[in-house]
Amino acid sequence: MKLKHILYFSVAGLSTLLWSCSDDILDKKPLDGYSEVDVFADEALLTNFVNGTYLGLRHPFRDENTLTDGLTDNAYNQHGSAVGTVWNYTRAEVNQDNGEAVTNELWSHAYGFIRRSNLFFEKAAASSIDPEALTQLSGEMQFLRAYQYFDLMRWYGGVPLITSTFGLDDESYAVNRNTADEVAAFVVSECDEAIAKLPSMSDPGYVTGRASVEAAMALKARTLLYAASPLFNASGDQAKWTAARDANKAVMELSSVSLVEDAENYGEMFQGYNSQEVIFARYFTEVVNQGWGANLWLFPNSNGGWANTTPTQDLVDHYELTNGKLPEDPSSGYNPQDPYVNRDPRFYESVLYNGAPFKGEEYEYFVDADDPTNPELSGKDSPYSSISPHNASRTGYNFRKWTLESEGEYSGNTGPWIVFRLGEFYLNYAEAQLALGEEEEARTAINAVRTRVGMPPVTESGEALVERYRNERRIELVLEDHRFFDFRRWMIGPEVLNKPALGVQVIKDGTTLTYDFGKVATDQRKWNDRLYLLPIPSGEIQRSGSSLSQNPGY
Repeated sequence: MKLKHILYFSVAGLSTLLWSCSDDILDKKPLDGYSEVDVFADEALLTNFVNGTYLGLRHPFRDENTLTDGLTDNAYNQHGSAVGTVWNYTRAEVNQDNGEAVTNELWSHAYGFIRRSNLFFEKAAASSIDPEALTQLSGEMQFLRAYQYFDLMRWYGGVPLITSTFGLDDESYAVNRNTADEVAAFVVSECDEAIAKLPSMSDPGYVTGRASVEAAMALKARTLLYAASPLFNASGDQAKWTAARDANKAVMELSSVSLVEDAENYGEMFQGYNSQEVIFARYFTEVVNQGWGANLWLFPNSNGGWANTTPTQDLVDHYELTNGKLPEDPSSGYNPQDPYVNRDPRFYESVLYNGAPFKGEEYEYFVDADDPTNPELSGKDSPYSSISPHNASRTGYNFRKWTLESEGEYSGNTGPWIVFRLGEFYLNYAEAQLALGEEEEARTAINAVRTRVGMPPVTESGEALVERYRNERRIELVLEDHRFFDFRRWMIGPEVLNKPALGVQVIKDGTTLTYDFGKVATDQRKWNDRLYLLPIPSGEIQRSGSSLSQNPGY
């Protein structure tokens, strides 16, 4: 296949091509000597155009407030633009004029890349390049366009389905919103067509980081799960859950990926050292890196990080002990004055706490009992440290997940952003089976995720099983861009945000440590039901001549 000869090079080379190629090669005519005719008549140029479209898949390490867990009970964001972005959401102050600060301008970003895909399909029909190569490129562009529509749907609900470019001579930009069901159906249709055009990850010559059969199956499966969820399925239509079950089972049974075997491999997955579970990711190199990077946003202050997104005590309290019981269970054996022993092994791969080993030392969040503000007596990672105290965690924890212990805080970082991995689809399948009343199947899938990291199986039924499932999903997928969308599609907003964000105060008296779990990072969180969907930008409504309708409550 001719296309594979063009694309067959190292992963590092692919990453450089995918993420450094021109973002606007067709925005002007001619650009750098290339016209539209040139691009669609030349396989290498058209491949470069497709590569540039992958830039539309955003990653959360580019800015300080783009990890969506900061919008949930999993994390607290403390710095800079959090005041106008994250805090607007967690304080229920979002309106149609500031909502795009929360979404990081998703509307214009997504439709910009959708237009790029639409242009491809309008022009590629007359392309003279190798038909087999064009087929694969078309599959990639369908996947990328489908992903943008899925992203829009999970933030806004129903959005306009636009499949052609607007011209300068168009009389009107008036468009109407399609329903969430129609958007989901479009995404599924695009994925089905892409599956028939794309290579498998197991095919000879497949290049890591490009769309594949498996990636399109994963996007379809996740979309169907969202479409079946209460936010988009008020009637509880079981047919939607059946479709979600079947699509997620197909991903779960893929032979090209497998669950990692233990907690250490689980942690290494997010540093790029283990990819056996990864279906699709955005990769980086030293040249084309994460930008500011995960280390800067997540590292403790003593390592030069800004500790911008930090774990809450609520998250920590939802990591079970190794016996499978939560700390709140009196029979768990949990000792609040020795709180970090015998916890779910994923805790140690995901969270830094007082005494945690990291980068060859132990972390110190403690303050002195008699003189708590004295930097000479306080831990180096406390708010009273002599090392950048303004960057110290306000919750007494930092995230370890996604950080690269071997890299510095300003290196830009080269770890991947994982978009789809197999563990999610075991849990998606379990959720669909729970909705369909098939508890044994659900338990089997949940326990496959748990036992591979050394946690005991769940045995509950009914609502207790649903709670165990939701907690398992919260822990397994923490900081992976799921909790924000999960609590909204489950419509449990009051449970998640109608409470303060708490942390821990560690007090040192001689050699004795005392843990106070009532430290308040913020007590200004609250919920409003309009937050289940983000507002359509007011400027877009005006531009459409008010043909676009606004979401409820805005």
